[in-house]
Amino acid sequence: MEVFLEGVLFVLLLLVFFQDMKYRAIHMALPLAIALIGMVLFFIKNYPALVLWHTFLFLVLTCSGLYIYLSFKAKKLVNPFISIGEGDFLLFFAVIPCFSTSNYILFFITGMLFSIFAFLVIRAITKTNLVPLAGLLALYMVLLKCIAHITDLDFFETNLV
Repeated sequence: MEVFLEGVLFVLLLLVFFQDMKYRAIHMALPLAIALIGMVLFFIKNYPALVLWHTFLFLVLTCSGLYIYLSFKAKKLVNPFISIGEGDFLLFFAVIPCFSTSNYILFFITGMLFSIFAFLVIRAITKTNLVPLAGLLALYMVLLKCIAHITDLDFFETNLV
């Protein structure tokens, strides 16, 4: 059952990548399906539920900091979805069950770095200013999943930090 769900998760992440690259938007059902499968895998493996709340709190604090920064920069209250798409936020929340809190923070930081470098390559090829963040993070997670399967590394149980 776990192998099947991991395979479905892999396919959904690839769909996010291809859809975001093509349309610079993703269907809302994809992150919701990723979150659902992530939660099922989370509870099948009997991970402690408190970890979800810690990771969720980290993400809420990060998003709040972004909102405060954008509002301060504009000198008025702003809509954060102008700078970052709703699908990007949804994907951040959807992959919470796939990592322990410390590994999620590491995924968040390294995923942003991966996205910056990948976007620089994409921009050189296509001359676009729109960053397919959800797609690039999904591709990064696919790469991490491949590494995990090759090395038998569990990004939830193994403390990488």
